Amino acid sequence: MNMMYGDGPIQSGDLNFSRHDLDKEYVEDIALKSRPIISIRFRLFLAFLVIFAFSMIVALWAIYALSEIQAKIRFLEAAGNYLAEIQQARRFEKNFLLYGTNLEDSLEHVRTAENILQKNKDTIEKILGRNSIQGMSLQLSNYHKVLEKVGEAGDTDERNRYEPELREYGGQLVSDATNFVVKEREAVEDALSLSRRVPFYFLGILMVLIIFITSFLVKNILSTLNRFLEYTNRIGEGDFSPILPKRKYRDEFSQLGLAFNHMIRELDKRHKILIESHKLRAVGTLVAGVAHELNNPLNNTMLTASLLEEDFGRLPDDEKLDMVRDIIQETERSKVIVRNLLDFARASEYKIVAMNLDNLLENSMRLVHNRVKLAKIDLTMKLTPDLPPVHGDEQALQQVFINLVLNAVDALPPRGKITITDSKSSQAGFIEIKVSDNGAGIPEHILPRIFDPFFTTKVKEKGTGLGLSVSQGIVRRLGGDITVESRVGSGTIFTVLLPTTEVPSSVSAAPNS
Repeated sequence: MNMMYGDGPIQSGDLNFSRHDLDKEYVEDIALKSRPIISIRFRLFLAFLVIFAFSMIVALWAIYALSEIQAKIRFLEAAGNYLAEIQQARRFEKNFLLYGTNLEDSLEHVRTAENILQKNKDTIEKILGRNSIQGMSLQLSNYHKVLEKVGEAGDTDERNRYEPELREYGGQLVSDATNFVVKEREAVEDALSLSRRVPFYFLGILMVLIIFITSFLVKNILSTLNRFLEYTNRIGEGDFSPILPKRKYRDEFSQLGLAFNHMIRELDKRHKILIESHKLRAVGTLVAGVAHELNNPLNNTMLTASLLEEDFGRLPDDEKLDMVRDIIQETERSKVIVRNLLDFARASEYKIVAMNLDNLLENSMRLVHNRVKLAKIDLTMKLTPDLPPVHGDEQALQQVFINLVLNAVDALPPRGKITITDSKSSQAGFIEIKVSDNGAGIPEHILPRIFDPFFTTKVKEKGTGLGLSVSQGIVRRLGGDITVESRVGSGTIFTVLLPTTEVPSSVSAAPNS
């Protein structure tokens, strides 16, 4: 996230906001609110709507298929009746040819068959085709005509003459009717078979659809919850960078993101207050040493000025000039001492820059030199040359190392030893600084709690329990970490890990949501 304060716009991703907008609301909150709403409720409703629509389609198809099967069964009955009428007509035809009886019965069955064929003409045409229905109608008509001619014949010889023609038309009619019934029965069987399979297809597709929708929703919800869990861990480690939008839409979690941003800003304010309050305590501790250190140059200045005043008339010009130079030199020395103290005490925002670690440690120890000296502690620095620059804020890191050294001073008896070393860490891209002492050490049951806010083993007048907690927050916010090793009777070692700046880099953007 890039933010430019002043008259220019404030940019966050593809969003542009004016300074007037920022005065009313934070840019991160505007970015979270500016996306279209696709709520979890709407997604659940849409998912169930898809399932319902799919079920409705299958149900409508099932109703349609059952009605079709019912129609086919009714038509199959008609086709069976048609076949039965043709077969009955053939039987009475044979009786007439053999015995000269039942011709009228045969003609009656033929007429009934013609009625069935005419009544179901459209359905038969749909199943067998127009040519087939025309052929069946023609065959039945020819059979009817020949049967009437046989009835009009006067003797047996004349009737026998029509017998081959009757057999031909009759046989073809029975064959066509049988094929028609077989085809329709096969169609009914196919429809019933499909109807039996469709429920299983439906259940399978429905199961896949439910699994897909469930996994999609769960993945979206769980991934968002995991991101917020990461945000919580990050905030717990002292990283108060705000949450920015990650998805192109917003839902109920966006409101949670807004609440998180409000919480982050409030925690950041209170964290800064804690840091400044502990810095003031450290300043108070340092003032005692600084006052002692200022006493020497001030005494020298006053003594030289008094001598100059008393002997001004008798002293040669070159001695007067030397004394003035001494006064200037001691004044400059006092100025440097006061400036160092003011630089440390001045409240400011973090300025992340690349800095030389040796200079940082030397400047920090210069501020506590007199405090260490008054406590009669031996402070040794073993610095490694040519280390890469570290990535951080100078004043904040000074506060960290001053806190660690002052804690060691409070824990050590006179003639105790503090050693500061720096080196490349086994973790790539980090430098480690160890602040070790030969004190009594920290008991094992206390060791896990020493970074807790307001936890202290010092007497009430000497500590607030914020030093290590604030120091850990500073270092973690700068991308590093603080660890401790201690054993009763063997002393304590605090290790500060700081990121290096071997190539140009900038502060990473805030995380997204």
